[in-house]
Amino acid sequence: MRIDFVEVCNFRKLQSVRLEFAEKQTLLVGANNSGKTSAMVALRYFLKERGGFSVKDVTASNWIAIEKQTEIWRQLPDDQEPDPEKLYAQLPQMDVWLSVKDNELHHVAHLIPSLDWEDGLLGVRIRLEAKTFDELVSEYFKERSKAEARLKTLKKDKNSPAGFSLWPKSFQDFLERQLSTKFELKGYLLDPKQLSANDSLKPQSLPDNAVAIRGNPFSGLLHIKEIRAQRGFSDASDGKASLDDDGEQISGRTSRKLSDQLAAYYKRHLDPDKDPTEEDVSALGAFHVAQRTFDERLKKGFADAIGELETLGYPGISNPKLSISTRIRPTDGLNHPSAVQYDIGGQGGPIRLPENYNGLGFQNLISMVFLLMRFRDDWMRVGKFSGDETAEPQGAIAPLQLILIEEPEAHLHAQVQQVFMRRAYDVLRNHPSLGKKPLFVTQLIVSTHSSHIAHEVEFADLRYFKRLPPKPPLVSTSKVANLRGLFGKDDETTRFARRYLQTTHCDLFFADGVILVEGAAERILLPHFISNQFSNLAERYLSLLEIGGSHAHRLKPLIELLCVPTLIITDLDAINPADNRKSVPPKKGQGYATSNSVLKTWIPKQAAVDVLLDENDVSVATGEGFGEVGVVYQRSQAVEFPVGAQAADIIPSTFEDALVLANHAAVGNLKGVAMTNAFATAVKESGDASALAQALYDRLETRPEKAAFALDLLSIKDLKLLHAPKYIADGLTWLESQMLKAQDQ
Repeated sequence: MRIDFVEVCNFRKLQSVRLEFAEKQTLLVGANNSGKTSAMVALRYFLKERGGFSVKDVTASNWIAIEKQTEIWRQLPDDQEPDPEKLYAQLPQMDVWLSVKDNELHHVAHLIPSLDWEDGLLGVRIRLEAKTFDELVSEYFKERSKAEARLKTLKKDKNSPAGFSLWPKSFQDFLERQLSTKFELKGYLLDPKQLSANDSLKPQSLPDNAVAIRGNPFSGLLHIKEIRAQRGFSDASDGKASLDDDGEQISGRTSRKLSDQLAAYYKRHLDPDKDPTEEDVSALGAFHVAQRTFDERLKKGFADAIGELETLGYPGISNPKLSISTRIRPTDGLNHPSAVQYDIGGQGGPIRLPENYNGLGFQNLISMVFLLMRFRDDWMRVGKFSGDETAEPQGAIAPLQLILIEEPEAHLHAQVQQVFMRRAYDVLRNHPSLGKKPLFVTQLIVSTHSSHIAHEVEFADLRYFKRLPPKPPLVSTSKVANLRGLFGKDDETTRFARRYLQTTHCDLFFADGVILVEGAAERILLPHFISNQFSNLAERYLSLLEIGGSHAHRLKPLIELLCVPTLIITDLDAINPADNRKSVPPKKGQGYATSNSVLKTWIPKQAAVDVLLDENDVSVATGEGFGEVGVVYQRSQAVEFPVGAQAADIIPSTFEDALVLANHAAVGNLKGVAMTNAFATAVKESGDASALAQALYDRLETRPEKAAFALDLLSIKDLKLLHAPKYIADGLTWLESQMLKAQDQ
């Protein structure tokens, strides 16, 4: 049994999304504020804590419909009752769909919707409802009427300031105080037969006679644990937070200090007071002797002080006498800052430091790994831990463990992030009853901002959260994309995309905008153009990928899925079809074509060079949400060469010659690799712009050292004077406008 997917509605940015779970581990990726945290919190509230909601958790735009509905209720005649479904349809809910095999039916007997169901998907809706709807509405009407009456009195006395209102000024204002006490989660069975025809954006309606499931529908089925995002570590001078027996701080967060984790593990799995073995009895006897000896020493030590108190008349005749007794417990040895120490070497005896003196990354890593070990051993009832006594049947192990980890990359170096992600699932399955055995299932859900962690997960296990622009009067919401099957049945393209993203260490899934460039030279110099000439772009989170024109089109499904502004900077790649498709300098009126796959098959889907040169400065394809894709390539640019001569229109063939034509004064004095020197010579010896363009083209045809040339350019005295070629400047200007438009929305 496993969770196949969940559908979340009306929860923060997740107005209506489907989140599919991979069989083993699922990674949630996306740019900042895209909804990843909302998804993790939703799983926590609906499945783990079963509560904790506030009015801020309701999708903000839903309050318009809710307020309109409650005003309609206030106008209803006395013989007509408000419909609670009109309210519940706007409140947070989660549909959980379990995949169940026929040999697991005994676990889910209470969730089977009909007698003809055999195996497959089982659905349960968990939604926020009023404990007593009639009382909720009645109290709201009463408080609202009372507030309005008092406000009228104030206005008559002319003592009410402009814009002043009393609680509750709206139903949302009313629930600010009442939601936590008057609402609860209730579960309902769903019909699997309606799922195939059901659009995930419009969850199936419950029948009028639907009856809520008693208690928690997943009791005894799910063992849920969570590691929340780490916002900081205590240092050596910090105080110690109070923990319960589960290692949870009073605030509800799991402590990351290893000494706390060891103490909690000890209490659950090793405590000699629980069903003591022969070895435990011996250890407890030693503690008893130590405690009695210590009590005798304290009695003698405090005898004079207690005697002095008695001379003051206290204790009196009828008052009890003072007595001092200690209690020594095994866990006390772990309840101090130096319980866990790290050996840092030393001669003549080890030198050790408390755990707070170690690096934050190392603390975080070993703490998270130990937490995973604890979660696994709690689930498997390792040692003396009896587990959840409320489980049905009592003491049974839940068939499914769900582990939630939020942003595990905090304080970890890139390599350590990858090691953790590579090993986390294996740690959770490292038990004789687990491993590859199918009886008990583990599903791991991780949210992250780290591209290094993303590289350690199969492409099909990524879930991408993308932001969608608001449609008035709605607010911005999110959508979840499943990368499994993104490229259809094209296995070759799927392999290419997966391997390319893994080898480039790109941050494509976390960017606000994307730039695809042709080669290494563009990759080296483009960041300088952006930082020096496009200040607004420099402030954005951009992902810059180097991918040639013959391959960029393979990423088309992925780029379209991301829904972020994307600029493709590519080459015109002119060829002569009449001369065996030979590469030629681009010219108009010659019947030339392009060999560039992006231009031919993606944008603008045109092969003729004459047509391409007549296109707009930026060819654009409109995508979903913010996902417009613009393409730029070499166009005619005005070249004033030599300085002071009349400008000539030249069509460059590559980034490098376009760059030289735009910066010939800087290149003429440059020294470096052979190609750099050849370019400098061409600048010095060419008589006009056309001759210079031809000389540059001829040199690029023989052993081009493009990356080395770009590195030589970095050595010029003032890099701010290096101008981007016109076609690139046009593209960056377009991208900047798209980013500003997305920001305004």
